[in-house]
Amino acid sequence: MFTNADATLYLYREDGKNVSYLRQPIEEVYWEDVRQSTFLKTGQRDAASALLVIPFESLTDPLMLTQGKDLVVKGIIEDEIDGNTPETLSQSLAALKEKYHYLTVTTVDEYLYGSESVQHYELSCK
Repeated sequence: MFTNADATLYLYREDGKNVSYLRQPIEEVYWEDVRQSTFLKTGQRDAASALLVIPFESLTDPLMLTQGKDLVVKGIIEDEIDGNTPETLSQSLAALKEKYHYLTVTTVDEYLYGSESVQHYELSCK
């Protein structure tokens, strides 16, 4: 499978009222930036999004993804999200957004059949 980038996933985890994000760096993914425009009566609205294809070979374990909650950043980064309190979580997310412009995983398609060389996840991100 053709790959052109690395990515860092932040996998959403919820345990009761406690929210955390598990950082998962992934080498060798396919990242395609997609630019979409919507024409409204009030004018044009642009939205940046990305298609992320993760070959199963690039992972050590299967992914447990949460649509609409997981985050992704292009490239391998070391920043963690502090979810100890709602305030620190909000501050960490704001800092990550400002520094790396993360995207939210909106849809997940799992193609985990066939030979291991073709198994992959397809993530649409916005």
